Amino acid sequence: MLELFLKPYYWFRMLCDELHWSFVSGVVIICGVNQGMSSGLSKISTQYYMKDEQKLQPSEAQIYSGIIQLPWIVKPIWGLLTDTVPIIGYRRRPYFILAGLLGAFAMLSLSLNHKLQLASALLFLTGASAAQAVADVTIDACVTENSISHPSLASDMQSLCGVSSSVGQLIGFTIMVTAFCCLIFPRLLINVIWLGVFGVLSIPAALVILVGMILHEPFIHNAAYRQVGQKFLDACKAMWMALKCENVWKPCLYMYISLALSLHIHEGMFYWCTDAKGDCWDHILYGCSRLSSWSSPLPECF
Repeated sequence: MLELFLKPYYWFRMLCDELHWSFVSGVVIICGVNQGMSSGLSKISTQYYMKDEQKLQPSEAQIYSGIIQLPWIVKPIWGLLTDTVPIIGYRRRPYFILAGLLGAFAMLSLSLNHKLQLASALLFLTGASAAQAVADVTIDACVTENSISHPSLASDMQSLCGVSSSVGQLIGFTIMVTAFCCLIFPRLLINVIWLGVFGVLSIPAALVILVGMILHEPFIHNAAYRQVGQKFLDACKAMWMALKCENVWKPCLYMYISLALSLHIHEGMFYWCTDAKGDCWDHILYGCSRLSSWSSPLPECF
């Protein structure tokens, strides 16, 4: 029985010995804390912010949510930058630091400024989203590099990313559901809660800065900055060649069409269930629906 609990520890220690502890710590922080845990916290706090502070209608909030997700749509651009544009002799570390600084600044600005205009709030939320996207694509690049140098551990690295993300989501959704139960308190307390969440979300961004400081990465001597444009162009051509392959563009087209045509009424449901004039059973119903999201990452942990 004891060996069953010690096996994950031995597996984790093996990854630290083979891949360097800074890389493993970076995966846990980026995938588990900055993405997994933050996703649950930021989603509900952003929805309350749009509804109660900015006084937006569900259709308007959904449009602005799409704008906030734009940095994730252009993730290939961030990937090309990290691969072709080194900064001060490093390809990964500076991008982690810049992403952490951007995310921390955006979250603290939202938390400390209670009367922001819609344009400013949208800019900060989009900046925080961009910070997460840059950190995500940079750690993916690190995983790819280590998968090439350690092909026997490629599946273990993917498992580490998946487990970290799942555990982080469980923690984030647990905190989210607990905060949602506070709907029984006065509306002013609810506003204080989600404003505080924005401040708390600056901590994961600060941890991304830590990843950039501790990550073990070889220094690039005599980096050819004059050839950055040509390297970027070559990378774009290689990506275009990959997209021309049927095994690539067909699944991409299917996913794009399925997501574009999959209509949902999540924003409207959120406004309906959190209406101050609504029945308390609406809140219970919405809480139960969030419990299903809370439990969805469970299978990935086993």
